[in-house]
Amino acid sequence: MDQIDMQLLKLLTEDSRMSYTELAERIGISETAIRRRVKKLVDEKVITQFTIKVDQEKIGKSITAFVGVDVGGEIGPVAGSELMNKEEISELYTITGDFDIIMKVTCRTVKDLEKTIEFVRGMDFTQKTKTYVVLNKLKDCSTSI
Repeated sequence: MDQIDMQLLKLLTEDSRMSYTELAERIGISETAIRRRVKKLVDEKVITQFTIKVDQEKIGKSITAFVGVDVGGEIGPVAGSELMNKEEISELYTITGDFDIIMKVTCRTVKDLEKTIEFVRGMDFTQKTKTYVVLNKLKDCSTSI
């Protein structure tokens, strides 16, 4: 991966709908070279998907929280697999520290957040949880290069 690939990735993370022509103009190489590079990045699984980013508040999900979950003696990935399909859980990670799993939860209401936390607490593997409600997002660079 060279500097041109890094420029290409940065532009695509800003707008994955950018045309090959515009990418070529911005980077200063031919459209054919851009197509070849994008294909290579996809084939090598550097680019895993082309997607959009949705403003959760604009679709009615104004509550965001991070929930730490202590799963006791369970293995985090095993416990995490049971949480994968819960719609309100938008991100799920195994971590080090006081908790085994951290989840990002996005909900419409505080009541929905409460239901989600109670669902997690009701799982056989859950020892304890700790919830941090987001007051204001200061920075979001989840797609930065």
